[in-house]
Amino acid sequence: MLEGGKIDAWQAVFLNVIMVAATALLSAPAIMAAQAGHDGWLSALLATMLGLPIAWITVKLSSLYPGQTLIQYLEDIIGRWPGKALGLLYLLYFTHITSIMTREYGGFLVDVFLIGTPITAVNAIALSISAYIIKLGLEVLARSNQIFFPWIMVSLVLTFLLVIPEMDLTKFQPVLEAGGLEIFKGSLAPWAWHGEIIAFAMVIPFLAKPGEAGKIVILTFIILGLIFFLLVVVGLAVFGPGLANMNYPILNVTRVIALARVIERPEPLIMTVWVAGGLFKVTFFYYIIVLGSAQLLQLKSYRPLVLPVGIILTALSINIAGNTLEMFGFIAHYWPFYALSTFEFGFPAALLGIALIKNRGIKGK
Repeated sequence: MLEGGKIDAWQAVFLNVIMVAATALLSAPAIMAAQAGHDGWLSALLATMLGLPIAWITVKLSSLYPGQTLIQYLEDIIGRWPGKALGLLYLLYFTHITSIMTREYGGFLVDVFLIGTPITAVNAIALSISAYIIKLGLEVLARSNQIFFPWIMVSLVLTFLLVIPEMDLTKFQPVLEAGGLEIFKGSLAPWAWHGEIIAFAMVIPFLAKPGEAGKIVILTFIILGLIFFLLVVVGLAVFGPGLANMNYPILNVTRVIALARVIERPEPLIMTVWVAGGLFKVTFFYYIIVLGSAQLLQLKSYRPLVLPVGIILTALSINIAGNTLEMFGFIAHYWPFYALSTFEFGFPAALLGIALIKNRGIKGK
């Protein structure tokens, strides 16, 4: 077996939350505000609700093919070669978005904290740490994330609490001014972030109790809904319409705290949140790429693939975008349509339909 480790329900919830929310900390509030204005908080709530069907499809497919990952049951649903072809496309998709995550991770550090440091070095170091964790297996990844996750959440909660004196709730008025269409547009990018839950299909077989997958995604989405909602509410209450023009809104929130003299130099707080959360998100997707590749190629171990995949991810992350604005523009305007229409919602929905028809045919016989 390629992966002998098992993770419990809470470890899975923590992994899922980090898998979705870590990169959203950077740009989600600004993207929602750019489309929906001060109604961006409604976009956040809508995105969480729209993501629930993707979570349900993910769990349902895994329940129809117990013990198999997404890459494995594709062949059972649509046949060997079409399944392998779609599996390859999924791996390319995971590789693409992992390179984007790594670029976001490195770009943030270089833009804000490690100014002048080559992004190549930052990304290579981050992926080297990820590679080391991956070689130790899924259990080590889950346990490491479990240690850091509470601190990440505490850091966010403290940031939100400390900025309360600077919040002005009148900046949300009038409600629904943006209109339904703009609120929906504002929900597209965060909906696509929620849609990354499809990657959970790669680890459901390694749950200590796979039957708890449904409960896990419900808890995941409750936490995610709160995070996305609070991110945009705090940003709008502090900055108003100006939130839409910020690259790193949550970092700017911590700087407002500094200006209010509540605490001095709080930027290391958010740096800790982003470095830990971003690293675990990159590591998780890096892991499912090598695991899925090994399953597709029917290898006995995924570990020989860790180094070559790491080199590919490093190269792609450096060349994926010319600058931070270009990358955020892609995430805001193109990525939701690319991801949701295919790998996150379109393909899984079609696969579930085919699987249900096939299973009914088998039962009928």
